[in-house]
Amino acid sequence: MNTLPNALEERKDNLHTHLDLAQAMELHLVDGAPMLIGATTLSVGHLLTIKSALIIHLYNIVEAIMTRTIEEVGIAVKLESPVKWSNNTLREWLRSYASIDGGQENRLNLFQDAALKLLTKESIGTAAFKKPTGSWHDKQIHVFSKRLNVSFPLTPSIARKIQRSVRYGDKTPLEFLADRRNAIAHGRRTFENGANDLTMKDIRDLADVTIEYMEHAATAFQNYLDNKKYLAGIV
Repeated sequence: MNTLPNALEERKDNLHTHLDLAQAMELHLVDGAPMLIGATTLSVGHLLTIKSALIIHLYNIVEAIMTRTIEEVGIAVKLESPVKWSNNTLREWLRSYASIDGGQENRLNLFQDAALKLLTKESIGTAAFKKPTGSWHDKQIHVFSKRLNVSFPLTPSIARKIQRSVRYGDKTPLEFLADRRNAIAHGRRTFENGANDLTMKDIRDLADVTIEYMEHAATAFQNYLDNKKYLAGIV
């Protein structure tokens, strides 16, 4: 199946449409006559707002694909009896199951319920998995893949592209993206200054490396699902 790669492809096409629109708008503002939409004259301020929206859009692709990944893993795992799960699958299911706050009695009830579910030879009703704390970026995706024992090889090219860089404030591109998205979404930067230090080429370059990395991630997790690597004895 290609559930995850197809979901990414659809969102990638949508992003490129918006990137092209912003690029055309930038070229027109630099080289063309004033552009009117109704009574509004498009300005640099409008372009800056669109640039910030592109940052949020790009991060949302990362978050959407990883959220879909967690959902698809849960759907696949719950169809199998817990006695068939791999140790990694069991551990990550327990991580999510035990994350509910409560006192000693509540925790005891929780673990008793978990034990009863795991002793059954039937599939369980739900199988939720917990994302690493914080925003999604390459380091968090790596942590999640290691927890589930997902084979996630990177080509030398993409491994080089996602290294920390002065260009991104000594962060990886995806760390920079997550940090900048949070700054805009949480109000530390306004929409007009959220990406005012980035050219459209900068944003397109950031989009290219982010999408390329997410293509590797989507393929790795899809292979994990297709080959049922969440089960014990599957290598």
